[in-house]
Amino acid sequence: MAEHITRNSKNVVQFPRSRKERKRILRESRDGRVRVCSKLRAMCGWVLVASAVLFLLLNFRLFSPSSIRSLTSYAIAGLRQNSGDASAIPYENGSFHDAALYAGGLAYTDGDTLYLARPGGAVTQRLPMSYSQPTVEAAGGYVLAFDRGGHGVTLTNSYQPVAELDLASPIITAGIGRDGRFFVVTDEQGYRTAVAVYDNRGNEVFKWRTSEYYIVSAALSPDGKMLSVLSFKQNGVSLDSQVFFFRLDRDTAQAEATIPGVLGLELAYLSDGTAAALCDNGLYLIDKKGEVTNPIAYSSGDLLAFSFGDNALALATRSFSGSARSDIYLIRSGGKLEGPIASTEEPSALAISRTGLAALTVSGVTVYTSDLTPSWHNSEAVGARRLLLKDDGTLFALYAKNARLFTAHSERSEEIPHDN
Repeated sequence: MAEHITRNSKNVVQFPRSRKERKRILRESRDGRVRVCSKLRAMCGWVLVASAVLFLLLNFRLFSPSSIRSLTSYAIAGLRQNSGDASAIPYENGSFHDAALYAGGLAYTDGDTLYLARPGGAVTQRLPMSYSQPTVEAAGGYVLAFDRGGHGVTLTNSYQPVAELDLASPIITAGIGRDGRFFVVTDEQGYRTAVAVYDNRGNEVFKWRTSEYYIVSAALSPDGKMLSVLSFKQNGVSLDSQVFFFRLDRDTAQAEATIPGVLGLELAYLSDGTAAALCDNGLYLIDKKGEVTNPIAYSSGDLLAFSFGDNALALATRSFSGSARSDIYLIRSGGKLEGPIASTEEPSALAISRTGLAALTVSGVTVYTSDLTPSWHNSEAVGARRLLLKDDGTLFALYAKNARLFTAHSERSEEIPHDN
């Protein structure tokens, strides 16, 4: 028995304890399959190390203290069971200056902080800022906050700020495009005004200064290649508005158009080839060749409310036809005009989305489908300061202390019957 055990123990190969020696044995193995597997394992290890280093180099901002705090807050908000009212978003400090729809919820600021919040009260990001007149816009996964009359601009995504600017000149207005590019109009020193376009990292890609015109608004085209600018200049005793079209890769205007005797208010794109200039006496459509049409005209002071949406515009004007108090129009992509909808009340706010539009009056809010058919009404949504309408038909009514959500299935919502 002892002889049998001794003989078997002589046939046992002791595997080296040294890691270096084990690797040598595998590399020098008589079995080619073992040698190949050993080399592949070593290659995979080096590829993994190189990938980790490359990831850290490209995403070093994710590991900054502010980014880590944001990611932690986002994770906690996602994991936390929230017992809040899912039909409301309470403002964390009980007030807000401006807000925009973002990621199924709301991006809002109270001047000291920018919040990304979801229904029920879950806040996924808090970004401190000290803006005296903060304004918020959102598009394409980005939120733009700027200090109107101040110098600060912040661009953030869901996780962290990606660009923070402190400009030398006071900001008149700003806006954001779908790809995160944004423009800023400033009261430029040494000029009347200027407009600059930045990429989604805050790098300046275009700038135009003017000593002749005062820029009041601008807009980036849906494809991000064009910038249109709405401005005015004094012409004797009257004001003339001027619209310029710029390609971002050129220094001079590709086209321009004059709208004599009017004051421009806001500018937006309806398509890559058509811009809409909302003025004090009407709506003007301008194409890339500088040709102007005037589909809606009204007297100065008769514009009640308006809302720019995704390549569309809704506006309400006073009506003097029969018992109607106001007319609501919808202008779609390319300049297609629909309406008017005659209303016996005057809207104080409008909101537009791909699915339709909403109008707020003293009796509540009325939501229309995309073909301007009245869909539902909610009398509880009164007293709001602003309306925001999601593409799924959810309405955000912004109040002084919170934002409330309304749908066609809310408790006080009533379907509006219509004739077939």
